[in-house]
Amino acid sequence: MGKSKSKQTYQPKPFESTGSHFTNPYTNKIQADTSANIYESMLLHPSYQSLKFRQQSLYTVCKAQYYGKRKPSKDYPDVENFAEPTCFYLNWEAVQRYGLYKPSMHSNFYNDMNALIEAGFIDRVASGTACNKTVYKLSDRWWTKDL
Repeated sequence: MGKSKSKQTYQPKPFESTGSHFTNPYTNKIQADTSANIYESMLLHPSYQSLKFRQQSLYTVCKAQYYGKRKPSKDYPDVENFAEPTCFYLNWEAVQRYGLYKPSMHSNFYNDMNALIEAGFIDRVASGTACNKTVYKLSDRWWTKDL
């Protein structure tokens, strides 16, 4: 019997990342770097291509919340709707860090999130009034949705 191969952790290429860890400019803390893959089948799909460029970028931010971010299930272990691992937090304050919106574009952010919901990329699980933070989840409705 041969030796079992241990699974190697993917190391980002220099054109993908600044390294496996970085200093977060908002918290001034060193944190692990994460990625949000977007597959070609999504890039070429009419649902994705029907989104405006900023909405596509916002989806990438949503997808990044899935990896390496605090999950609603950790904060609300008794809320069944938050148990799904695809659930994530995202609000106006958090999205500002990514530079997609100017401070005066608050309503544009919420309109773009609604466009992502309508297109089937995310679902709203709970509004910010219910648990102080809006909870969304990633959805696969985009590829089954009739255009």
